[in-house]
Amino acid sequence: MPSWTGTSDTNATEHPRTFKEKVVTVAGASRGVGLATAKYVLARGAFVLISSSSAANIAKARAEIPEIPNCEDRVLNFICDITKLEQVEAWIWETVKRFGRIDCCANLSALEHWRDVVDVNMTGMFHLLREQLKVVSDKYASFGQGAYIASKHGLMGLIKVAAFGAASKGIRVNAINPGIRTEMLAKPFIQPDGSKFISSGEMLPQLFRRLAEPEEIISAICYFLSDDG
Repeated sequence: MPSWTGTSDTNATEHPRTFKEKVVTVAGASRGVGLATAKYVLARGAFVLISSSSAANIAKARAEIPEIPNCEDRVLNFICDITKLEQVEAWIWETVKRFGRIDCCANLSALEHWRDVVDVNMTGMFHLLREQLKVVSDKYASFGQGAYIASKHGLMGLIKVAAFGAASKGIRVNAINPGIRTEMLAKPFIQPDGSKFISSGEMLPQLFRRLAEPEEIISAICYFLSDDG
């Protein structure tokens, strides 16, 4: 049983082999929750296939994956821009070609051939609202926030549809919505009055008044990835 004291798990130095020989794909694995998840399942015996959009991101991720005994043959990396369907297809089919299956998928970085619908319902409406509100009011909501929030609402709808469709085949599809500290949240949002707003834990409507760290989320992710979930 491997011993590891990496930063993504401070509760134990010995790990049960809860993911022994599981084939796990982790999209968006170059940093944050994605990288922490890759480390977590790798330390627990999984074959881990990490992807990110550039060679530089992959190199960064590989440099941060700790030295775990007998792990060299259990972690593989792929350059994959998930907005390009052909790259996603190539990554997934290469995984199946090598391992014959995929047991768990952690999508932590989300495109089918739905561009026409999204372009009309979301992008088109965004263009209309932005230009219309400029005319009727000199104070309008930050469309930086609007794009982010709309995409998250859309993501939750997609997860529900996928869960409903996959349930009859015994496949679980879940989503976790943490408020974690990221580089994006460190940048200011533009308020309706034009002022800048930086999100901080002290302003959150929760007891601890702080943003979570990626390492605090991975146990929940890996619970849903495991057979127990």
